[in-house]
Amino acid sequence: MNRLTVTEYLRVNQKEWSATLHYGGDRQQGITKKIRDERLRFVNIVIAGFAILTLTGSAGAQIVTIGAGGLVSKHPAEVVYELHGETPPFFNSRAYITLSWTKESAKPAVISAAEYPVLHYGDGFTGLGAGLLWLEVNDYQPYTMLVSTTVIPLPVPRTSFVMIGSVLPFEKFDWSVVFKIGFTLFFIR
Repeated sequence: MNRLTVTEYLRVNQKEWSATLHYGGDRQQGITKKIRDERLRFVNIVIAGFAILTLTGSAGAQIVTIGAGGLVSKHPAEVVYELHGETPPFFNSRAYITLSWTKESAKPAVISAAEYPVLHYGDGFTGLGAGLLWLEVNDYQPYTMLVSTTVIPLPVPRTSFVMIGSVLPFEKFDWSVVFKIGFTLFFIR
C-alpha cells in the first residue's frame, strides 16, 4: 500500500496536477486525480465566494459592471466578456475582482487587484495598482501582476470605455491590454 509522503505531495502540487507518480499503478493515479479534483473544487468555491462577496450590496460592493471588448497581447487577439465588481474606496484606493471569459474558456480568468487613481479628468480616471491573475489553464495558480486602468465615461448613460493594461513582472514581463465597453449594472454611493 503506497501512500504519498509530504515531499511527494509537494512535488505533485508544484508540477502539473495531471502528473502522476510512476509507482503504485492505478491506485496512485486515483490518488493523484483525487488530489487534483479536491483542489479544483476548493478553487471553484473560493472564486464563487469572492464573486458573491464582491458583487453583493451587503458586502459593500460599490460598483458592478459587465463588459465586452478585445484582448491584445503577444498572443493572437481575442474577444473577452467580463464581470467586474469593486469595493468602496479605502484611502482613495479600490480593490476589485474581475471574471473574464474568452470564446474558448469554460471557466473565467480571475483578476483580483487594488488600484490607486493617479489622474482625474472630468468623470474619468487612470489608476495604477497591483494584484493577482488566476488562470484556469494553470489550475488557478496566481501570477503577480502590475495593472493600470483608464475609464472614460461615454455619453450613453451607464456606459464607459475602459482600457486595462497589465504586465506579469515575474513571467518574462508578459503583457496584455483589454479595450472594452462597460455597462454599469449596480452602483452605490
